[in-house]
Amino acid sequence: MSKIKIMGQAGKAVSYMFLGINHTARFASNVARSVGNGFTNKGLFQLDLVAKGGQIIKVLNNQTSSQVTDILEQMDNFGIEQICINREEVFSNDNNRRNND
Repeated sequence: MSKIKIMGQAGKAVSYMFLGINHTARFASNVARSVGNGFTNKGLFQLDLVAKGGQIIKVLNNQTSSQVTDILEQMDNFGIEQICINREEVFSNDNNRRNND
């Protein structure tokens, strides 16, 4: 084998290693966020996604604050011009009373 072929294979192996590390870190981040949302009793929100022209293209229910943040960061990628955020009337998980935080 020539040196170029060996170097190419080594580079490919290193790129696959970093790809695996990246996916593992992303998975751990999603798990940590889900666990964190489960422990904290956060309020839930209803989102109305409005496109240009004032048409509501989608209504999202039961969104946590971290999900709202993710949607706000990505709204330009999907042509969303405006987002209406409303607090949902939900019952608390631990004591079955209305969550008015």
